[in-house]
Amino acid sequence: MATTEKPFKTLPAGTRVTWHYRSAIGHGTVVGVHKLGTTAENTMYDVRQHDHHPGEPAILHHSGKALSVVGS
Repeated sequence: MATTEKPFKTLPAGTRVTWHYRSAIGHGTVVGVHKLGTTAENTMYDVRQHDHHPGEPAILHHSGKALSVVGS
């Protein structure tokens, strides 16, 4: 019997997320998918930081595994 992979949902643009960074928590909004993986956890997302500091990029790339959706 052949098996087929079940599709998975990616985080839609506009989803507010947090992630751990050293001893702090980053806050941002998903602006798109950077690289589609084989699961939601290994898909890479473009995230616009809400609280980035001078010299840091405004948009970061994070795996779905590293992100937590705000409000869930």
